[in-house]
Amino acid sequence: MGQINQKYVLAVLLVALVCVPLILTNNYLLLVATLIGIYIIVNCGLDIVFGYSGQITLGQAGFYAIGAYSSAILSIHTEIPVIFCMIFGGLLSSFLGMLVAIPSVKLVHHFLAMVTIGFGEIIRLLAMNGGELTGAADGISFIPKLNLFGYVFETVGSYYYFVLACVVVFLVIKHNLVTSRVGRAFRSIRDDNAAAAAFGINVRRMKVTAFTVEGFFGGFGGALYAHLVGFISPETFALQQSVIFLTMVLLGGSGTLWGPVIGTVLISILFEALQPFGQVQMVVYGLIIMVVIMFLPRGIAGTLNDRFNRQNSKKLELSSDAS
Repeated sequence: MGQINQKYVLAVLLVALVCVPLILTNNYLLLVATLIGIYIIVNCGLDIVFGYSGQITLGQAGFYAIGAYSSAILSIHTEIPVIFCMIFGGLLSSFLGMLVAIPSVKLVHHFLAMVTIGFGEIIRLLAMNGGELTGAADGISFIPKLNLFGYVFETVGSYYYFVLACVVVFLVIKHNLVTSRVGRAFRSIRDDNAAAAAFGINVRRMKVTAFTVEGFFGGFGGALYAHLVGFISPETFALQQSVIFLTMVLLGGSGTLWGPVIGTVLISILFEALQPFGQVQMVVYGLIIMVVIMFLPRGIAGTLNDRFNRQNSKKLELSSDAS
């Protein structure tokens, strides 16, 4: 019965999301909705590393930038279709994520966080000093629009549907991954490295795998962003962006399927509300992280899951006592 209800709710939600462009006549609000979809994809990748394998990373903006720049440069300077440029951006980001992870996964806690911060800053500086190839501080303009089977996604409304389809695909990929043997290995490593190794799990390989997956999610999300707005610059991929991504995952609930989705939607709405206040945004993000750590360590989705599980266990106890 619960599965039937869940499928019904998901079906209704999907229908509602399909109707969004029909309801939101304001192009700016539709752009925000499309960006939320892109951020969900990026944060699902971050959650695989942070929430499921227990590795602290603040380099997601670096993967985001790699996908955006590589897809933009390739689509501008070659005749390769944009969709393949996007996939290449995700694959390149995934490959570089693997290369970064191989020497750094032995590190833990703040040491790993510092390495990933350095990685993100290196990518941003490379973009800043890339000359004509990356446009340096001026960035890259006139990035081609996505073209599929002769249809050009020129409007934000049409691109919204493509992003929505990508969100569904990436959520399915994440669900299948975290419920598989690999996902169980991730959770074992998160809970106890030594115990996971004792049970025969190759801890290092699994950690590298998590970063590799994160890289593809982040890189493809960056490519989606580049071909949506048509312009990218190094400022978009600063450390602040990684902090925002992490805040979204923490608030929604790391290590859950819907946590990053919930956190992304809430923080994106809050971001728009705080636009007039400038740098106050970062103060608010810091406060959110503190509040979540102190009062909602499992985030919104994690806390709700815990309460639901406790209620179910109480019902089972009562039913067993009654019998």
